[in-house]
Amino acid sequence: MAEGILFSVAGKILEGLGSLLLREGKLAWGVKDEIQKLNKTVNTIKSTLLDAEEQHNKMNQQVTDWIHRLKDAFYDADDLLDDFSTELRRREVMTGNKLAYKVRIFFSRYNQIAFSLRMAHKIKTIREKLDEIKSDKQFHFSDRPVEKGVISIERETHSFVRVEKVIGRDNDKSKVIRLVLDLNDSVNVSVVTIVGLGGVGKTTLAQLVYNDQNVINYFQLRMWVCVSEDFTVKTIVEKIINSATRKELGNFHLNELQEFLRKEIDGKRYLLVLDDVWNEKQNKWDELTDLLMNGSKGSKILVTTRSKVVAKVTSKLESYVYPLTGLDEKKSWSLFTQKAFQHGVEPKDSKLIEIGKGIVAKCGGVPLVIMTIAQLLSGNNKEDDWLNFKENEMSKVIKEESDILPLLKLSYDHLPSTLKQCFAYCALFPKDYKIKKQKLIHLWMAQGFIQMSNPEDVGDKYFLTLLSGSFFQDPEYDRWGNVVACKMHDLMHDLAQSVAGTECTMQTFEKIERVNVRCRHLSLDCGEVKASWKFPAVLYSGNNIRTLLLFCRLNWGFNLDHGDEILTSYTYLRALDFGGLKFHKLLSSNGELLSLFGELKHLRYLNFSGVDIKILSDSLSRLINLETLDLSYCSELMELPRDIKKMVNLRHLINKKCDSLTGMPYGLGHLTNLQTLPLFVVSDQSKRKSNHSGTEELHGLNNLRGKLEIKNLKFEASRKSANLEGKQFLWSLTLDWGRSDDGEVQGNEVEVLEGLKPHPNLKKISVRSFMGVKLCDWLLSLTKLTSISIKKCRRCKHIPPLDKLPCLKTLYLSHLDDLEYISDEANKSWSTLPATFFPSLEQFTLCDCPELKGWWREHDYNDTELPSFPCLSKLDIQNCPNLMFMPLYPSLVELKLLRTSSKPLQRMMTMTLKNKGEPSTCSCFSAPLSNLKSMLMFKIPDLESLPVGALQNLTALVDLKILSCPKISQLDQALKFLPSLQNWKITSYEEPEPEWEDIRRMGLRFIPDFG
Repeated sequence: MAEGILFSVAGKILEGLGSLLLREGKLAWGVKDEIQKLNKTVNTIKSTLLDAEEQHNKMNQQVTDWIHRLKDAFYDADDLLDDFSTELRRREVMTGNKLAYKVRIFFSRYNQIAFSLRMAHKIKTIREKLDEIKSDKQFHFSDRPVEKGVISIERETHSFVRVEKVIGRDNDKSKVIRLVLDLNDSVNVSVVTIVGLGGVGKTTLAQLVYNDQNVINYFQLRMWVCVSEDFTVKTIVEKIINSATRKELGNFHLNELQEFLRKEIDGKRYLLVLDDVWNEKQNKWDELTDLLMNGSKGSKILVTTRSKVVAKVTSKLESYVYPLTGLDEKKSWSLFTQKAFQHGVEPKDSKLIEIGKGIVAKCGGVPLVIMTIAQLLSGNNKEDDWLNFKENEMSKVIKEESDILPLLKLSYDHLPSTLKQCFAYCALFPKDYKIKKQKLIHLWMAQGFIQMSNPEDVGDKYFLTLLSGSFFQDPEYDRWGNVVACKMHDLMHDLAQSVAGTECTMQTFEKIERVNVRCRHLSLDCGEVKASWKFPAVLYSGNNIRTLLLFCRLNWGFNLDHGDEILTSYTYLRALDFGGLKFHKLLSSNGELLSLFGELKHLRYLNFSGVDIKILSDSLSRLINLETLDLSYCSELMELPRDIKKMVNLRHLINKKCDSLTGMPYGLGHLTNLQTLPLFVVSDQSKRKSNHSGTEELHGLNNLRGKLEIKNLKFEASRKSANLEGKQFLWSLTLDWGRSDDGEVQGNEVEVLEGLKPHPNLKKISVRSFMGVKLCDWLLSLTKLTSISIKKCRRCKHIPPLDKLPCLKTLYLSHLDDLEYISDEANKSWSTLPATFFPSLEQFTLCDCPELKGWWREHDYNDTELPSFPCLSKLDIQNCPNLMFMPLYPSLVELKLLRTSSKPLQRMMTMTLKNKGEPSTCSCFSAPLSNLKSMLMFKIPDLESLPVGALQNLTALVDLKILSCPKISQLDQALKFLPSLQNWKITSYEEPEPEWEDIRRMGLRFIPDFG
């Protein structure tokens, strides 16, 4: 792999040797002595590796050949040590088994001695090979046991922050927006092309334009597609439809797809961004654009490309080609300052500034290069170091102005060896692939790149360090601001492939080549997977493969032939990901996984997501090194391995959307290293005597983190000790009794719920199909909650008063058949402290509560005293016909009312708010609903009109739909008081319920997904 990585491999071997030596009592005669000798040899070699790899960088072929030999020997040593430690681990696991008699026979003294002699001989052979390589060199390497001049991971750990402001592109943004909004062209749909060097910021500029408020308001539909090098019309059309509808499509031919496409775009003024286009063939471009020409006048296609030829092909008008150049000197320095200096403030050291400006001048105005090098130098303000970097390192690599890759490699060269191998490994992902952070960390762990007791936390530091250094980009965040995914810039991907060399090889199905003998990590872009697709036999030549990742651009879900050869050909695999491909020969006739998987003893990461497995064979429990088992979306899976407790190193059992699971096996609670378990299924009491268990298995799993759903709680008859209160790392919890209707109540449901009190760190909770009359008061102790969902609790009549929860942002109440009031009694303190009533609530959904009459059972408020939600911006009420009154919502932005009473809305619209007490942190407006932008009302039987005086407050309203409201009168005169209105429809006759896409286009995207 890349330079500096051999140093890490040596470190991993030494750690493995050290671990074996700690098991002194387990090592038989002769083995310990050989291990100590091997440890000494590797230590001696390691001290010279950094210097050797530096000479390798200088293109010394003799050194390169020596390093290749050494690397092969190191990998052989690593495999051997893994064999040894695996065998020792198996002994420990089997010795704890009840089948002690068989264990004693298998591990008789004779077998142990024979095994030890074999291992001692193999270790000796490896050591002698290393000694030979060590002595067989005609060059001198200096000792350098510690890396110098590298980025400190500890320094970088917290340096990544979300930077929303893009420096230096305001003028470019204005000019491109002017082109995008231009109506002077003679055709309905025209193409604007941004062309420029890689890394200059074309995609960033397109994003700025795409998200500009004027652009959002102008176009009825906006779509974004990354094209990259694969210009297949069918694939691009699928991506366009997906972007327009937010839906994944099934198996359709191009003719069917173009019909779907036209349904979405015909007659609409749309903006379509085609990012990173490489196709230079006019006929292929015309084939695509022929399908896009029926948009209404003013529609635009915005293309980004590095190629001037592409720009000529795409844009008919030269004035619609926008050449994006590098940043000027002033803007370049401003961007550098933001990244290199603390808080983005120039230091007082004038000499350092002078050197810094000299460095920036060599970056050619390319933002990606400026940010990467600025991040490299950040935190180190020593003049000598900066001067050395400018005069020596930069000057050596710059040959011409457009030579960007060597400049980017300078930052790579300063990474510690641990991060070098992590970055180079990313060459296995396709370009523009969305890399999920957790998956990447688990793959790093599988290869032994993270040799720590807390590898997930260290992996997170590694990931954020690479992100802050611009090795990754386009981060995606969860609702709490944590990075969950990213992409790599094309140039960074090129750099990863360059430094990884043959050791990390990505192949495409269209162009398969024989695997190099030194390839250790292999990925395959499978293209479009049809029924005739077969795994390329030529790839089986890679006998030393440690990683096999399959990626599918288009998977039709066919059962494929072959695939079982993977298990016999790649015996050294640490990571195996089938990419959702369904090789039917991996399963027996009853859907059980082949027992051959149990032979992959080195395996740490195994991904079956989306595969039609029904039963995981017990042979899988022989994989005692396995750390990550991904079973997500295995919708037919019914059984986990019965001997799962033997998988002592399992840390991540990813079983989300395994909807057919009938229970969890006995012994799961022994896996105390387990951190990921999205789904725990409680089994039927009748099955527990054989294989399955109840929630007591959760008791000791206190390292669980992230999300946990406990399903089928209807089978728990009494309170059990799941000890959720001891699971401080969980942030999302779903408690699901698993009923499709009222069903029979088998036990004391309130008692069961009481026993499931979570840790106060919890941020999100969902309770489903609970049949108790009252929810537990422990909800009020969860003061960090940001989201609550209570769904299908059909007998529930009492909900704890949630209005004081300080962080609650989203509340979802649905299918509460017996609920008459949200709260039993009003709190008069709201009249003096209005901001204390749901102080943070932003989104409220209330659905299918047929008996709901109002918010409080007992209150003495008149309309002018009703408390209001100070921050509520999105409200959805459906199928609550008896709801007569509720708190006010003056700051609302989006409103959706379906089959409910208009009374609460009428109260709101005729209210004159009185600001009382201290102002909220959120804006509270004296003109009710003056922030409202979108309003949809469907089948509101008592709605006759909207007060004209109140309508005058709706100055921000853009979209208005009043549909199937039989008593509504025409509002033509009233609508003239709505200055921002762009789209409206009012009908009194029966209409079908609006499609979700219609609602989405109005901007009503706020319905939370608690599924």
